[in-house]
Amino acid sequence: MIRFLAILISAILYCILWNTYRKPLCDIDRDVVLEVPAVAPAPEPTEVEKLLFEPLDIYFQSASLEIIRTPQLEEWLSLAKNYLEENPGERLVLTGHTDNEGTEESNLNLSLERGNRVKEILSAEGFSAESLEVEGKGQSEPIAGNDTPEGMQKNRRVSIRLLKR
Repeated sequence: MIRFLAILISAILYCILWNTYRKPLCDIDRDVVLEVPAVAPAPEPTEVEKLLFEPLDIYFQSASLEIIRTPQLEEWLSLAKNYLEENPGERLVLTGHTDNEGTEESNLNLSLERGNRVKEILSAEGFSAESLEVEGKGQSEPIAGNDTPEGMQKNRRVSIRLLKR
């Protein structure tokens, strides 16, 4: 037992003394500087881009393909048309939505029909058909409750948003 303790104490002292007096293999006083390549920040969006990247909702009458025109819609469409003419690689995504009246299948079809109706209107106003993409969500993404006529009206819409490529 004494022999074991003597070996243990010797080993501990050896480790302490060895690590205390040992010189480091490298010079630790040197500063290390890493060269990181500079990345250019993304350009700030223009006022027009800020406005166009906010989705615009176009509203419909119940079970109808007729849109409700507003001055805000006309202004947004004018800006979007000019922007798309200057930036031919960009596109508008038209996402149709419905309230919860009817079956899911009929609402999905109606949302696609509404999206296609807005695409027809935009094409007639001079938008390139290649820059317009249509999708339908049916009643799956309401922005208001369907328990009031006002909430249902808000859910009968096509959201238009600009996507950069």
